[in-house]
Amino acid sequence: MMRSMYAGVSGLQNHQTRMDVIGNNIANVNTIGFKAGRVNFADTLSQMLSGASAAQGNRGGINAMQVGLGVGLASIDVLQTQGNLQSTGKLTDLALQGDGFFMLTDGSRTYYTRAGNFNKEEDGRLTNSANGFVVQGWLADSAGNINTNSSVVPIQLPMGQSIPASATTSIEFGGNLDSDTNGELKYPPITIDDGAGHTCTVQITLTAIGFNKFQYQMTATNGVVANGSGTITLDENGMVDSATPSPSTITVTPNGGTAVAIAVPDSTNTIPGGQFSYTVGGVTKTTDAVYTAPKSFVTPTDVYDSLGNKHVITTTAVKVADNVWNWTSTVDGGTTPIGNGTFTFDLRGNLLSATGGPLTFSPMGAAPVTITPDFSDISQQKLADSALTSPKQDGYPMGELQSFNIDRYGRIIGVFSNGLSQALAQVAVASFSNPEGLVRSGDTMFEESSNSGTAQVGTAGQGGRGKITPGATEMSNVDLSREFTEMIVTQRGFQANSKIITTSDEMLQDLVNLKR
Repeated sequence: MMRSMYAGVSGLQNHQTRMDVIGNNIANVNTIGFKAGRVNFADTLSQMLSGASAAQGNRGGINAMQVGLGVGLASIDVLQTQGNLQSTGKLTDLALQGDGFFMLTDGSRTYYTRAGNFNKEEDGRLTNSANGFVVQGWLADSAGNINTNSSVVPIQLPMGQSIPASATTSIEFGGNLDSDTNGELKYPPITIDDGAGHTCTVQITLTAIGFNKFQYQMTATNGVVANGSGTITLDENGMVDSATPSPSTITVTPNGGTAVAIAVPDSTNTIPGGQFSYTVGGVTKTTDAVYTAPKSFVTPTDVYDSLGNKHVITTTAVKVADNVWNWTSTVDGGTTPIGNGTFTFDLRGNLLSATGGPLTFSPMGAAPVTITPDFSDISQQKLADSALTSPKQDGYPMGELQSFNIDRYGRIIGVFSNGLSQALAQVAVASFSNPEGLVRSGDTMFEESSNSGTAQVGTAGQGGRGKITPGATEMSNVDLSREFTEMIVTQRGFQANSKIITTSDEMLQDLVNLKR
């Protein structure tokens, strides 16, 4: 009977321990990153009353007879299961979805936690809000490169960091040039009179055939034009530089009339736009253009010099022949080209070649700028809504760190005032071969033990480690419905074991009373 009483005592003691664990679980139902505990029982050593015997002949064997001496604790497990994630909207709150632990340090020891309620301190350190321990990871170099193969260090963000200016060295152009672009410039018909009452109408057409070069064509109605075609070359200001053949050789003969000499144009003309001059009988006359110049595609591009000063490069593309376009670039509203060349397309509108470049100019007080244009993404198709674009260039002014964000791999990305983003640091994640073997150390933290294995440190999303959800925390994995059920079962177990003690006591009392 004494054995039964002590068995009952062991049951009471261990069920009380189980109730303690359940109570701790319920108390931490709202603790960020908390992992529930679970008590497992096992019977203790049994007293042997008689041993087992094997079967002999026609007789069967006899099993051993043992009396158990109570119950003991087999283990108190830490359930490292995933908790639900709760969005907080706080930039520095982090939650792990999957295996792994954040790493914290107090300066001498390393701790591991699933509670990602972190704060950014005034000096840039990323710390645990519960105890001020600093989050560990890797810091980026000045170019934003992170070596995750190096040892982890406390994360301290460089809040005063700035990015120096960088001059533009390349521009990527794109877009589509409308293949149906009109390359002609027509002027209103002019009337030619030979002075004897014979007249005819002359139409002048200019067609772009090269950079600042046009072909002119004169055709007559009710008359004949001799030597009525040739080329005109313009200077950089749009003024006529030369004409071939000489304009003085052009003659127009009205039907039934006599020839009239026409001279067009001279260096006083500006083509296209403005007035077009021609001379008949020593008298110079002018006519205004009715149509606009051949349609061109223009794109402005903001570029930067070595001091971070912004300049605007304007690039214009003009169709000069079938599948051939000329391009020219100017800077800051100037008229002097800083680069020019030609695009040539195949019959399907794909770019065959692009000549010209680089673009060069010398800004005041800064180093000369040399820019390589990339036209490989330009096409030529029939499309009314066509445009020449320049979506990317590699220069930028100086920028100061304004804010940061954290991605799913734990990279802390700084956002600078010049629009650039650059990595500042990366949060480390540790994994263990036996995470249940970690030892609790308070503040929802764990430490390594001899049974947990050594921490395998790496980045989130790699090597079996979970990914990080920024702006969220992991809730406690305590299941209240399960805990309340376990509480009822534990309470009944405790009651049953107390009944063993009282019943054994009554039996002992009856035994004492036998001598009366």
